[in-house]
Amino acid sequence: MSFSRLFLGLGATTAAAAIALSHPSSAQTIPNDAQGGCPVAAPALAAMFVGGSVTLDGEVKPADSTQPIGSFCGFFDWSEQMFLWLTSPAPKSYGGGGGRIMFSPSFYTVTPIDQATGRRSFIRNDPRLPIKMFLRTTELGPHMRPALISRTGQVIEVQRQDPRRPAPPLVRLQSGATARVADVRRDARGALQFIDASGRALQVRKLAGPTVKRQMIQMQDGRRVAMLPVSTVRDAIAARKFVFKGVPVFFDLNGNVIDVEPGQADFGVLLSQNGSLIYYITSVNDVFAYYRTMQGAPVVPDPTALTFPMTMAEANTIKAFAATKGHTIPDPEALAIETKSSWIEASAVPNPQDYVQVTATVPTFDKSNPDMWVPNGQKNVKLVMVGIHVVGSTAGHGEMLWGTFEHFGNAPNAEYQYTSTTGPKTVGQNTVGTWLFTPSGAGTPFNVSHAHWDEPTGTIKGMPLGSPVAPTPILRTSPWGMPGSNAGSNTQLISLNSSVINQLLGGDVRKNYFQLGTTWTKGGLPPETDGAQTGTTQLANATIESFVQADPFDSPPSPGLTCFSCHGSNTVNVSHIFGVLKPLP
Repeated sequence: MSFSRLFLGLGATTAAAAIALSHPSSAQTIPNDAQGGCPVAAPALAAMFVGGSVTLDGEVKPADSTQPIGSFCGFFDWSEQMFLWLTSPAPKSYGGGGGRIMFSPSFYTVTPIDQATGRRSFIRNDPRLPIKMFLRTTELGPHMRPALISRTGQVIEVQRQDPRRPAPPLVRLQSGATARVADVRRDARGALQFIDASGRALQVRKLAGPTVKRQMIQMQDGRRVAMLPVSTVRDAIAARKFVFKGVPVFFDLNGNVIDVEPGQADFGVLLSQNGSLIYYITSVNDVFAYYRTMQGAPVVPDPTALTFPMTMAEANTIKAFAATKGHTIPDPEALAIETKSSWIEASAVPNPQDYVQVTATVPTFDKSNPDMWVPNGQKNVKLVMVGIHVVGSTAGHGEMLWGTFEHFGNAPNAEYQYTSTTGPKTVGQNTVGTWLFTPSGAGTPFNVSHAHWDEPTGTIKGMPLGSPVAPTPILRTSPWGMPGSNAGSNTQLISLNSSVINQLLGGDVRKNYFQLGTTWTKGGLPPETDGAQTGTTQLANATIESFVQADPFDSPPSPGLTCFSCHGSNTVNVSHIFGVLKPLP
């Protein structure tokens, strides 16, 4: 597919050429005139391909993760190569081949948690069978509970209540006493009013806490960037959720009211503008699967000192173990890989040929009641990929590298700056265009869930309750994984993307995806170490962290949740799935 030079989405202060999809379904652009940054040179990109030259839809080798990454830009290069590898056509060496490498028999789908046992299972991919995909649920916090953020930036984790013994809705009053809430209403300004059984308004105590401020740290290139303080992740606030006539409210365990953004809720469901559901899958490679199986224990404890493999010697040990089980690992140097990807039915986009595709089994719903969709079975259908997290261990980095990619045209960007060949430029926020998740010309509020998955029943309900299940306008608030004002970091990602996209051959479906950024820690330190996080530290994928992105429209701006907000370790516990996965037979 060809690319053309367009100016869509560029602010008034720039007239730079930009690369964008030429078909009318996308208004996404990437400036093509970045000065410096992290461009991928032609010999380096060619070396990623099997055979040593860029070929149409050609097979890419995995990055050799056992080798130290020698430069700041090298971490972004690692993610880029791993994305191109995962989405390469699978040769026979990957368990017989078939489809893309990420869906070959060298990879395993990871099931959701079994609510009865708390365990997950591996399902080895079979290119002859549909992939099992699941409905979107919220991001989990550092203690594996549904997460959201307070207005002041604290991470909130919502406890699952026992439906047989639900906690009563007791709220803490300003006097220090407690009272039972019978109703919650909103006044003319939208503020919550708590009412007791007699109809009396309660003077409730709100959770008091200072606004979270990001710590400024020095990067290797001399830039100063802001990161969340350790305590925000380490001291996530446990909360209970109550719903009164469709209004969800959150109390901490002492009954204090937690102030959250209106419409923000755990278990938010993402829909496209035409009402199509987004489905999700977590998958891992064979190194990950057999390393978990080597441990033997039914559950890996938390905390643990066990780390993911980081050396060739460790990889070869896993390869030898897999051989005793009759499995050949084709690329042990890739080390442990985990992906989470987002998908939509191919019929919901006008150009499915421009996406990575797979046939999958997905849940179906009776939608006759617009306020509540009821599960009624499943179907096999062709899906297209709209986003993906690429996560993996590398030499000296047990915390893993966290990169993320999206398809062009998912959602518009908030305003950002970068350095061009003619000086500083600003790309203004512009929602005009054709977007999968955002109506043309949409304004605030963005990223507010209008659909909620009810875990006990499996139904999808409109938010607030009693309203129709509906999509919501999505805005990518940190376009390149950092605040829009961080021109230096933005330039690194813009230059990388424009160089790779311009070098991939026309017709290669991978030209239609771009990297938002990659985050890791300095020297592989635990992410909760002050000043350790580096790279693009406000990374959020608009199709995966849709409702917990940083919000630049808040005053002060909300910091949002990022990768290390919820994955705060440099041991295997950095993965939310490793410890509870059942070993392979």
